[in-house]
Order: sequence, then structure tokens, then C-alpha cells
Amino acid sequence: MTRITFHHAAVVCRSRETADRFYGDLLGLRAVKERVLDESLAEEIFEIRQSCVFLRYEGKGLAVEVFLVEDAGRKGPRFEHLGVEVEDQKAFLSRCESAGVKVKRIRRGEKILAFVDDGDGNLLEIKQSPR
Repeated sequence: MTRITFHHAAVVCRSRETADRFYGDLLGLRAVKERVLDESLAEEIFEIRQSCVFLRYEGKGLAVEVFLVEDAGRKGPRFEHLGVEVEDQKAFLSRCESAGVKVKRIRRGEKILAFVDDGDGNLLEIKQSPR
């Protein structure tokens, strides 16, 4: 059987500033690539006739491609999200709140599910890494 490993996740953000603030500053990833996805390739891959810039952030075992689309918005129900582990969930969530990031905590019995919004509607589930 072929071994499959996670390579990257892709999200849409409205601006480089919001992407840098969340994926760079809060998650501690570094921007390693900036390219333009031209209109013809976007149409061929995604059936979207629109060019856009995309950024790639990497670090801490996580790679995220961020497509910059100024008029990006939420359409219909969305279940997609990224799941990440952090060393200190409580401290990270506190840092997010201090930075004005929306944090959602959902109690499930003894457990707390935690999600943050990157400012552009992309959800990240924040899990405590095993100690």
C-alpha cells in the first residue's frame, strides 16, 4: 500500500495583512513563498476564472497555502477546518483573545473543544498536544 502523508491545507483570506497576522504572528509560521495563480490555471484547477496571489506558510509540522481573494465570503454551510496541536492550549487561546481573535469553546462532557477564526472565516481547531 502507498504511504500517504499530509502535505498542506489551503484556505482563502481577504488580505496579506490578515494572513500574516494570523498564520505568521499567532501560529508562528513563516511565509516561504508568494506566487500568482493566473486566471487560466485557476479555471483549469478550480473552475474559477480569476487570478489571485497565494502565499505559503510553513513551520512546526504545518504548511498552509493562503489564497488572497479580496471579496472572499462565506457561502452556505461550511464544515471544513484545520486541526492543529499546540503545547499549551490555554495560553495559546488567551494569546488569541488578547489579539482580538474570536475563540469558541464548546464543552463536551469533561472535554473542551476549542476553535479560533483566522479573521477571514477559516476555522482552526486548537488541540492540546499530548505531553
